[in-house]
Amino acid sequence: MAQNIGVIGLGMMGRHYLQRLRQAGYGVHALDVNAERLQWALQQGATLAASSRHIAEVCDVILLAVPGNREVRAAMEAENGVFAALRPEHLLVNTSTTHPRLDEEMAQRCAERNAAWIDAPVTWRAPGLIVMVGGEQEHVARAMPILEAIAYKVAHVGEVGAGQRLKAVNQLIGACQLAVWCEAAEFARSIGLSPELIRDVLELPIPDSVLGEDFTGSGQLVLHYKDLGYILELAHEYEAAVPLTGVVHEVFKAVKHLGEPDWTQPGIVTYWRRMNRRPDPRG
Repeated sequence: MAQNIGVIGLGMMGRHYLQRLRQAGYGVHALDVNAERLQWALQQGATLAASSRHIAEVCDVILLAVPGNREVRAAMEAENGVFAALRPEHLLVNTSTTHPRLDEEMAQRCAERNAAWIDAPVTWRAPGLIVMVGGEQEHVARAMPILEAIAYKVAHVGEVGAGQRLKAVNQLIGACQLAVWCEAAEFARSIGLSPELIRDVLELPIPDSVLGEDFTGSGQLVLHYKDLGYILELAHEYEAAVPLTGVVHEVFKAVKHLGEPDWTQPGIVTYWRRMNRRPDPRG
């Protein structure tokens, strides 16, 4: 009989997990607040759950794929949350991007009831997903076949929270790199050059998305802004200097308020366009 896996959250990542797990032969019990996503999950062969507690009652392994700290707490701590039905057999795999301290807290609370928690945030690369895992070796080993079904690379990087700290490094690099591309593209425009020359003549890998006008999509700009907040909190806690990240965080904040809620990260280029008095792509 196929092992049943719970998936809480059917955003871009959660839907990917569900598809890959079904392809690997796992039964999947799915939960989301969006009716269209639930209908999609049914079409993929998943069983729908009424609550996080329901998932905990029927699944020993549960993947959390929600936006951040608040949603993880809701899934775990609500009246019908996972904690209401937590058993020693449970392994909670937090693939959400959260503050490492939350994962440390949740791991401790699970351990007090002989259950297990690991953090396993993810990032996309051309071949597929990379999973950065933090947790005890025995818990990671138990999760490994499931994680290998959804990703092309799974790395155990340390204790609980280490996966989230490495994800913070990834998000720092991604945000600052994107900001440089945006600034370069709009600087080129301001001095009378086509920004495509960065790619075509200088042979530098500037993203096409920075050169365009359509930033609608997954709403990842808002999530990346949230991640930058975690990074600044960590930097304060560890007394780490991250001056560039602080500036980029302010850019993300401005565009979060001035842009559209469903924009992807390249939408931050509109910050420079506003500053340089270029037309808003929305008219």
